[in-house]
Amino acid sequence: MTRRSGITDFFARCSVVCLSTGLILTVPLAASGREPLKIGILDFREVAIGSKAGKATKARLEKLAEKLTKEMKAEEAKLLARRKDLEAATSRLTPAERQHRAATLERDEANFQRLLEDKTEELKNAETESIQKLASQIDLILKAYATEKGFSVILEARRPGVLYFDKNLDLSAEIIKRFNLTSK
Repeated sequence: MTRRSGITDFFARCSVVCLSTGLILTVPLAASGREPLKIGILDFREVAIGSKAGKATKARLEKLAEKLTKEMKAEEAKLLARRKDLEAATSRLTPAERQHRAATLERDEANFQRLLEDKTEELKNAETESIQKLASQIDLILKAYATEKGFSVILEARRPGVLYFDKNLDLSAEIIKRFNLTSK
């Protein structure tokens, strides 16, 4: 088992435990006359892919990927043509000329590899930036919806994690106080 799947399994178990605990807490709250916890589930991927903004983002990224691919294929074609020219002219060139052209071609091929890495990084950065922007837009809508509809907690469907929770449920400050009392 890989470390990543172990961590994922741990968080998945934690989510199940938290969800189960939330459901267990709902029964006593309802019996005591207090409002029960309202828990929701959201599939971020589905929202992102199904929304107009998500579809527009996907189309823009696909267009960028197509443009970058076209640029790189044109550069690659130039390099291949130069390599063929060098191979065809090898017998007519002096050893010094052959060595010079080969060295130049090798430098240009190395530059091509760096350019390819740069274009790949450019696309990854555009994807990351787009996903972050989309996520922040969805987050604002999600929080407003959760507050409006009275949700206490909203969990992400595909990966463990809490997307929204009522701040009154946050025990962090109290646990920090108690932890600080026990550790010196």
